[in-house]
Amino acid sequence: MTKVTYSYGSPEYYKEQFMDFVADVQADQPEYGNSLVEGFLLALEDWKQYHQDQVFEYERVGERVRQALSM
Repeated sequence: MTKVTYSYGSPEYYKEQFMDFVADVQADQPEYGNSLVEGFLLALEDWKQYHQDQVFEYERVGERVRQALSM
């Protein structure tokens, strides 16, 4: 059996990624759907914090470079 793969970033690629998550939504257990939404929001917050930390580090390193070049 041949598995079809889609180009990274295409709508079809993301459809394949989301299918496993959507399969967890159950009418008889709505907490799964609620957890899916909450988990998505938690993931967004984690990535947001990561990028904010990275910006802080870029600024710190940039300051060190400016100090070194002014010597």
